[in-house]
Amino acid sequence: MEKGFTRIFWQALCVGLLTGLVIVLFRLGIENMFEFVMVHFYAAPLLFLLITTLGGLAAGFVVYKFAPETSGSGIPYVKMSLLKSGRHIRIRTIFVKFIAGVLGIGTGLSLGREGPSVQLGAGAGSFIGKIFKLDEHNRDKLIASGAGAAIGATFNAPIAGTLFVLEELIHRFTPSMLFPTLVATVVSASVARHFLGANPAFNTELGHITMEGSILPVCVVLGVLAGVLGVLFSKTIFFFNGVYSKIRVPNYLKPALAGFLTGLAGLFLPYILSSGNGSVEMLFKGELPIVLVCTIFCVKFIITPLCFGSGAAGGIFLPMLMLGSFLGYITGFGANLLGAEVNLVAISSLGMAGFLASVSRTPLTAVVMVFEMTGGYECILPLMLTAAIADMVAEKMKHKPIYTELAAWQIVHKGK
Repeated sequence: MEKGFTRIFWQALCVGLLTGLVIVLFRLGIENMFEFVMVHFYAAPLLFLLITTLGGLAAGFVVYKFAPETSGSGIPYVKMSLLKSGRHIRIRTIFVKFIAGVLGIGTGLSLGREGPSVQLGAGAGSFIGKIFKLDEHNRDKLIASGAGAAIGATFNAPIAGTLFVLEELIHRFTPSMLFPTLVATVVSASVARHFLGANPAFNTELGHITMEGSILPVCVVLGVLAGVLGVLFSKTIFFFNGVYSKIRVPNYLKPALAGFLTGLAGLFLPYILSSGNGSVEMLFKGELPIVLVCTIFCVKFIITPLCFGSGAAGGIFLPMLMLGSFLGYITGFGANLLGAEVNLVAISSLGMAGFLASVSRTPLTAVVMVFEMTGGYECILPLMLTAAIADMVAEKMKHKPIYTELAAWQIVHKGK
């Protein structure tokens, strides 16, 4: 028994190290590409449109030419890999997902790097399992551990990475799965902190929120809004999935169309480009007027599903957090107009948890992820209330977890 634990410890350690390094490189690749595009091409509208279109085209070509399983988020693919035990993730998948993600998100597609990161981490776990010549059951443990490690490294949130595996990917708690996942997520987050810094994913001062005064009704209203709009966001995703499935052109051309439309919108509203990290930082610093906040929310709400439906290698995780933060800010602003005195930045963080809980139906992961990302441990009670209400509203609207639905959609429409 002791020898077995020692062996799985070293295997999980290797998964965490490899995943952490891959995620750091992936993030730096996307950020440097996006910065290069904005600095050198954004001021020339026609050239910028050409870049976003070619970026989508290149990303689509790489995906559909070399590894079609890398289209989209990557999380549904990992779920199906674990469901069909023994379905290993190819080494090619890691390279293609990495390159396609940098090309697409780095040139402006309104998608997140977190879903692709999960597939990269799962691929790293599969690779380590192959090196150690593990059987299918034990390799699945490393695949799941790698997925959790990717979340831990991406968001600097190792606890949320562990919960993500248990709540989203395997839907059960087992000590044999918990141990390697904890080891891998802690190691990967440590690697990310070494290279990228130990600060929370979003540097902000949330202040202290107690469950007193006007905060309780604001949490209730925000939870309901996040629940309803989260379900609507999911329906919008499947609407565009259906639209793209009816467009009779080669699949690799569809991300090019998304790139062109995103670039066109981005010329007027650059805040909606790429994953949205910078826009959330600006929101937390109070640098965006309320009219602009509302406009960004509405456009991002449409443009992200439009990009996602094209099959480009990108996810919706961070866009969901961005939308939630903007929704929280709008709700808090409205509450203050009615006489409440709430901290808009803190309410924005509550919106993140509520929107993510509604769309993904993972309230525990949503709560823990947000307070790890923001360092807002003192906001835990309002976070829990908002996420719980949003999840309950989604349940009442008969909304199923988005990644489960996407996996089912891929099986039906793509035969994967």
